[in-house]
Amino acid sequence: CLDSLGGRRRLTGLRAASVQWGPWADSGMAAGGAVNARLQAGGIGLIGLAQGVVAFKAALRPVCPSAMSLFPVRWGQYLGTRGGVVPGLLSAFTRRDGTRSLGMLASAPTELCEVTLETIFGLLEQTVGTAISADAPLMEAGLDSL
Repeated sequence: CLDSLGGRRRLTGLRAASVQWGPWADSGMAAGGAVNARLQAGGIGLIGLAQGVVAFKAALRPVCPSAMSLFPVRWGQYLGTRGGVVPGLLSAFTRRDGTRSLGMLASAPTELCEVTLETIFGLLEQTVGTAISADAPLMEAGLDSL
């Protein structure tokens, strides 16, 4: 997979970036019509050209992780569509009293954040309720993807 290839290249000092792009505003399935309306109503934004270019340039920086995602989300609106149930993986985007919040993104939406493997495993274990092995496929833990 490209994520693994990017990680391997970075470990050997070569440049690589694997970006999981969200829906684009100007092209693709989400660019118009019913799909766009459904995404927007659910709190999922579309990537504009300028935003995509900035993200692409950031992805090429040597200090960035080798795999990242660009997926504009209006967290308050998105979490509001979940019937009040917030999965553990998204709990960082709620306030302690359970109300919706921008969470950690509110302080600096233009800054890049590094997420450690330990953080990811901690969130995954909260989500599935059991320990997860780094060497086992996610499907064995009941997850089909991140």
